Amino acid sequence: MKVSTGDGFWKSLCMPIGRSLYTFVISFCLIFLLSHCVVSNDALGTQDKTEPSIDDLLSLAKVSSSCGGGNTFWIRNLIKNSSSCVQTTKVASGSHVNIYATSGLESVLDYQYISQEFDSKIYPRLGEAFGFSDDLDGDGKVAVIVSDIHDGSTTGSSFVAGFFDPVDYFPDSSGYAVRSNYSNIVYMDGVELVTVRNSDLSQGKPDTFLATLAHEYQHLIRFQYEARIMSQGGGRDEAWINEGTSEVAADIAGYSPQINRINCYRGRNSNACSRGANGNSIFGSSKFNSLVDYAFAYSFMKYLYMISGSDTDSRNSYFRTGVQGPKGYRASDATGLFHLFKTSADNYINSSQDVKDAVGTDGSAIFMKIYPAFLWQSLGDVSPEFAQSGTDTSGASGFLQDITKTIQSFPFPAAGTDGDVLRKLYDPLRIPEITPLGELNPGQIQFVKADRSNSSAIGRLVLLKKNIDGNLYSLQINTEMKRSGDISVSLGITENDDEGGEEAIVLPESTDSRPICPHEFFKLSRNRTKQKIFSEYKGL
Repeated sequence: MKVSTGDGFWKSLCMPIGRSLYTFVISFCLIFLLSHCVVSNDALGTQDKTEPSIDDLLSLAKVSSSCGGGNTFWIRNLIKNSSSCVQTTKVASGSHVNIYATSGLESVLDYQYISQEFDSKIYPRLGEAFGFSDDLDGDGKVAVIVSDIHDGSTTGSSFVAGFFDPVDYFPDSSGYAVRSNYSNIVYMDGVELVTVRNSDLSQGKPDTFLATLAHEYQHLIRFQYEARIMSQGGGRDEAWINEGTSEVAADIAGYSPQINRINCYRGRNSNACSRGANGNSIFGSSKFNSLVDYAFAYSFMKYLYMISGSDTDSRNSYFRTGVQGPKGYRASDATGLFHLFKTSADNYINSSQDVKDAVGTDGSAIFMKIYPAFLWQSLGDVSPEFAQSGTDTSGASGFLQDITKTIQSFPFPAAGTDGDVLRKLYDPLRIPEITPLGELNPGQIQFVKADRSNSSAIGRLVLLKKNIDGNLYSLQINTEMKRSGDISVSLGITENDDEGGEEAIVLPESTDSRPICPHEFFKLSRNRTKQKIFSEYKGL
């Protein structure tokens, strides 16, 4: 994934299909596998009608890469959306990681140091927060491949700092332009990212390379649980949750804060982040491909992480439950995320009844209070003077009390404590005001220096107001929990002869080097849909 300084392509970095696990395997054999599926009916135990577990399937598919061995790997070209077999050199090895570099990049980093950091920080800390990745190839290690990621970036523009390719989760197929190494791999950029990393370190900022590596590793861990849901006909986790969590994962690993994300949220500059989060949605743009999308997702997910528990163990439990879903719910969308907040967050569970009455007792009600509480605090204030939900003017006083109680119960971390970077969302300057908008989409906000009203508004439009320095300011928030626009539900496979051909990644607009993650890029080609896969399966 090519990353912009501190922001991270993290935005896109990152990120099966049947009615049973058997269907799941056959379907993905069709998509990703060899022209001939490597998992036979006998191996699957179909003769005695015994259906294998996902772990059985993974163990059956422990096959060597078709790329040729000898430290060669399939590496995806993000411009052509196709793979090439590339020779690498193993430059470091640790207890939980092997690091490989392509020609010319063998000495650009202290790879043994990177290996030690992965073993001592990234692997154990993210293991506590999310779990550990499936051991696809059976070697017990994560592979990190450092190359010049081909993404079409130009000097001074945003770039892919690193990525996890979902295709590597499945056996290889020679029938597709994108190939699989069937291994736990994180791909890292060794050119632009290294330049940004060196610059950041010289300014006393966290190590951007390691932060990106942690970001991508969260995607790798999470996908095994997404794949199990997809094998039952479900879809991918929503990008704002996946990307926001990966951004926080870098903090959890010890490479915090993601200050470029914070600065982008706050805005007030001349680039793509000029107005910051104002006028945008927490759920991101339709394709989740702007720098603000990442900044917004990081800031809010950082807040949720900090208020979800009173210590690291309880906070990690909230994130881990959201990724793995042991209680029957996963944080795949806002509904699941806030249902788990109610059931997992010890600050909520241990709070008094009046706090629960104020915040709400179901995920939808909790989001309607927590989201505005975060936004109002991000403006540098804790006491709105007016609050209203929908067109309910008679209940405005009670709603104001609820919002105020929510802010008091879930404040930003105090200065000098873990998570106090959230205070930089308004210090030294908060987001700039914008010209009032018309109708707001789900999750969208507007902060304006004007008197706004909720007349003829949707029921979940929240309005907060206050006189500040002699001027009346209004914050309107659409607290509907529906993500609009494209949602990643596929894995970025393009058939060699597929109509429509190859589709290049689209980098977000930027006037400086911004690392990003291409998670949303990993989709099937236009003609390769779940329905088509199902019909192919039925035709077997």
